[in-house]
Amino acid sequence: MRRVLEWLTKHVALCGAALCAVGIGLLAASVLADLGRWTYYGGVVLLVAGLALLLSRVLRTPLVLAAVCLAVALVAAGGSWLALNGLPDQHEHWDETGAPSHLTEDSFRQDRVLFAGGSARDLATGAVLWTVPEDSHVMTTTDETVILSEPVEDGEGTRLIARLIDTGHQVWWADVGEDPHAIAQHDGVLVVSSRSGTVGHDLTSGVELWTSARPSGTECKQRAPWIPDSRDLRQSAVFLPTPGSDTDTVDVHRVGDGEVLIEGLDCSAAGRIVGDVAVEHGTDSIRGVSVSSGETRWEQEWIRDAQPFALPDTGDVIHIPGDEGQYHSLDLVTGEVTPTAAPDGWVATHDEIRHQRAEVLWQPVRRGAEVGLWEIGSDRVVRIPGTPSLGIAEADVSGWVAVVGSTQDIVGDRHRATWAVSPEGEVRGPFAGGNAAQDGAATMADGVLRIGARVYPLD
Repeated sequence: MRRVLEWLTKHVALCGAALCAVGIGLLAASVLADLGRWTYYGGVVLLVAGLALLLSRVLRTPLVLAAVCLAVALVAAGGSWLALNGLPDQHEHWDETGAPSHLTEDSFRQDRVLFAGGSARDLATGAVLWTVPEDSHVMTTTDETVILSEPVEDGEGTRLIARLIDTGHQVWWADVGEDPHAIAQHDGVLVVSSRSGTVGHDLTSGVELWTSARPSGTECKQRAPWIPDSRDLRQSAVFLPTPGSDTDTVDVHRVGDGEVLIEGLDCSAAGRIVGDVAVEHGTDSIRGVSVSSGETRWEQEWIRDAQPFALPDTGDVIHIPGDEGQYHSLDLVTGEVTPTAAPDGWVATHDEIRHQRAEVLWQPVRRGAEVGLWEIGSDRVVRIPGTPSLGIAEADVSGWVAVVGSTQDIVGDRHRATWAVSPEGEVRGPFAGGNAAQDGAATMADGVLRIGARVYPLD
């Protein structure tokens, strides 16, 4: 050991040069062969050690040598970290305080005001404009007001309260049952379903226009009203159970006055209202019934390879997932069914549109090593570069969608990332994190993305 130390002391420059060479070799190998960050950092350490030995042959003053070596170490460490991780997040954002909100299900955005997590904020800065009590939830909005379900002061019960969007000033309130949900909004009337039943409220005054002791749903499923997480309130009718203890069908009621429009629908698989058509997916067939007249417009035998419980639409067309990435497009005017597939060799590996409710439906597709989003019903595919796989974290009724994948750094390590895609197909990102407990799942609203506590205004 003594002889080794003596030899190293006599050949400091040679040892320094050797360490530099090995360090540079490890850095090159970690980048060219994707060996990962530990090989990369090991190369940095060896390179800094080698440079320190070489400097010791030039700088004889200990203090000067220590200062220069420290500077070299800091520059090397900072430069290597920056090369590996890039610049800190440059996307404009602000941090949401309190419990993170679920943007698609419990927020609204109007112009430059975003209401989420119990607070109305300036969209650009995150400045709080006004707040409401905890456990309040967004029902819907009008041009001037936001309608919320809010707990009463003594904690016993819930009220429906309309507040001015710009100030939070209360306009009206109405009693509402436990666990209320907004079901539909049409011509100034909001239908709310709770454990106590269904009520149609006038959106100007909160007055009850009609009531039912039965709960209602935006859609129906397995012969009962159903409320999906991401729902479109823009419909003129809602589903309620058919009266009677021995019935297993649903009726369609008009939003404005609660009048029964269609009786006895058998939505054993699924049912929706799109425009003036109530789509009834029964045991053996799918049928389109006019909401205004109650007459059957068309009826088809059920598609053999179709997957049940999914009736996403674009305009007047229902898109039904089938086998092997194929879709069946059902024209709601004629009842005609045509096969639909992604264009130009793109393949949909797994369906992700079944619960989307928007004017634009986005489906992840793959072509070789490329991944992207296919706009169902069109020939447009939006490519998402740099990620080997893609999944939809959340799709908003506005047509905005948050997609999650991963980016790769210079040494081959993968990092979770999120992209936001607008209804027009414009890609924003990547944003760091998303869809994991460590960094917070991504959630999407109209032009607003949140990952963890970070809120990104996108337009």
